Amino acid sequence: MSFLDKLKAAPAPTRVPTASKSTPVTRFIKKVREQQEMVQAAIDGGEINSRTAWFTKSGDAYRFKILRSPLIINDTEWFEAANLADLKALFQGLIDAANGGDEKLVKLIYERSELDKVAAEKKGIGRKKK
Repeated sequence: MSFLDKLKAAPAPTRVPTASKSTPVTRFIKKVREQQEMVQAAIDGGEINSRTAWFTKSGDAYRFKILRSPLIINDTEWFEAANLADLKALFQGLIDAANGGDEKLVKLIYERSELDKVAAEKKGIGRKKK
């Protein structure tokens, strides 16, 4: 029996694809959790990966932004935290606010998502519209 005959004789898959549960808010929460893990690694004595981290040491404090292409709040991209524990707590506050449906934060997340989508389309990245 050839491969094609075996393929035709095999039962059809029972898994049915589901709709994507990925939204700008769920992606935001995932990214913030990744940053929390980086903060915890830095607290435990690890190096800060300046290429992927949203935070950097600045004197005795830490400067941070929210998202890689940052959310701009009151014309400010970079903010300060006194230490890594405060930064980790702040990231947890962002997660809690996003999960709680904070209107201002959710609106900022969707606006940033749309800006990123438009920028990607200009570069030819992403899904093509049908």
